[in-house]
Amino acid sequence: MSDDAKKLVEKGIELYKNNDKDKAFTCFTKAAELDPTNARALGNRGRIFFEQAKLKRALIDLDKAIELDATNYLFFHNRGNIYFSLKEFDKSLEDYDQVIKLKPDYAWAHENIGVINYQRLEMDEALKYFDNALKYDQSEAQFFHNRGSVYLHQKKYDEAFSDYENAIELDPQSSWAHANLGIIYSEKEEHQEALNCLDKAITLDPTNHVFYKTRSETYVKMGEFEFAQTDYEQAIKLGFDPPKRGFWQKKVVPSIKKTFKHYWLTLTFIGAYIVAFIVMQAVFGGYDGLSAQTNGDAVTGNIWQIFSSVFYAYGSSFLDDISFLSSISNLQLYSGIVVLLTFIWCLFVYGRRMERTFPKWVFPTLYLGFGFLGNAMFYLLSPNQTFCISNLSAIWGLAGLIIVDTIVRLVGKGEGFESIGTFLEFLDGNVDFFVGIVMVIISSALSQNGWHFFIGTGMTFGIGMIIGLITGLKSVKKTKKS
Repeated sequence: MSDDAKKLVEKGIELYKNNDKDKAFTCFTKAAELDPTNARALGNRGRIFFEQAKLKRALIDLDKAIELDATNYLFFHNRGNIYFSLKEFDKSLEDYDQVIKLKPDYAWAHENIGVINYQRLEMDEALKYFDNALKYDQSEAQFFHNRGSVYLHQKKYDEAFSDYENAIELDPQSSWAHANLGIIYSEKEEHQEALNCLDKAITLDPTNHVFYKTRSETYVKMGEFEFAQTDYEQAIKLGFDPPKRGFWQKKVVPSIKKTFKHYWLTLTFIGAYIVAFIVMQAVFGGYDGLSAQTNGDAVTGNIWQIFSSVFYAYGSSFLDDISFLSSISNLQLYSGIVVLLTFIWCLFVYGRRMERTFPKWVFPTLYLGFGFLGNAMFYLLSPNQTFCISNLSAIWGLAGLIIVDTIVRLVGKGEGFESIGTFLEFLDGNVDFFVGIVMVIISSALSQNGWHFFIGTGMTFGIGMIIGLITGLKSVKKTKKS
């Protein structure tokens, strides 16, 4: 290792401490050029890249620094901060965990893990790590403030109050600590004290719309409606987005936005069906050929032919062989719409459940995979109904995965199970999950070619169980290793 490079690194560190970061950056760069194996030069330059918001270049330097020296806890901590900024929280947690292994008393690693758990609303875990941070370092106002926020969320107002007071003692300019004290006073109906705290918060940060909105709510409790309106209007000017009124704005629109945001890949499944039928229409010579492929004589020849054929294939003649229903015109089309609704239901029940434990890309990938796998099996058994089984296969495959993965995590207390909660909470929070399973079983049993459905869906259910066993055991192993 070059002596000149070592000297440049030491000089760069001194310059950094004196807040001369440009010259420090130059020193670290020259040191890295003289000695590309100098981990400290790369690690420190990576930190400056991070502070300059050049995250990709920072990652390159820190990856290389860790490759050269995996014993330096600061390298892992700084890389964890980068992943945190990129919202890659799982990778961030891995780096912070490694910091704690290398230096168990490094308070900032505990603090940052607590912040991630707080953002995920896993309050008990967050509290544990915030406690650890304060066990090792009580000089940071942020540590007290963040633990106070957990207590506030849990409505443990006395504990929260104490932490916020400690935060203010360490940092009298902490506007959020003053504001949160105001919230506690307001909850205790001590409105004048609440106003005093919120006034102080606004004095410290007059551009924060949250403070004005909170003070507005306090004025409402006091019956001071003119002051409340003034603060509310100021909050809107500063960026507060008032909640929309009415069922459509409150419930429907946010749900649709969330679905498109998180499950756009899976939603393309519907479009894939429509495209597939359009292609089939072209290949087989118009709608007559298309009807022959889908038993489409159940639908009428009008402008909705293509789309009704899609729904018909979804339905796959569900319940159409039951005597008292057989007289219903276009029963397959209606049952297809019902199956399409179960598809949307699947997005909310399975998608939200899986995204708590797995990366977001896992749900759409498995949904498509299970759907096409069951589809292929069913095609071998009933080639005239090629697209019928996909929805049921996907539902069964995901059910098998979630059930087994959850049980394994429960028994072994694997990583991620805290996001599901206790088993009773899991049952209570997933009523529609189990009701949906019963609905799928009944519809499969009563449908035409029921044994075909059981073979196709049984295959995906079995594979889902195997994947769930693997993911569950992997999480348990990872937890025990930690």
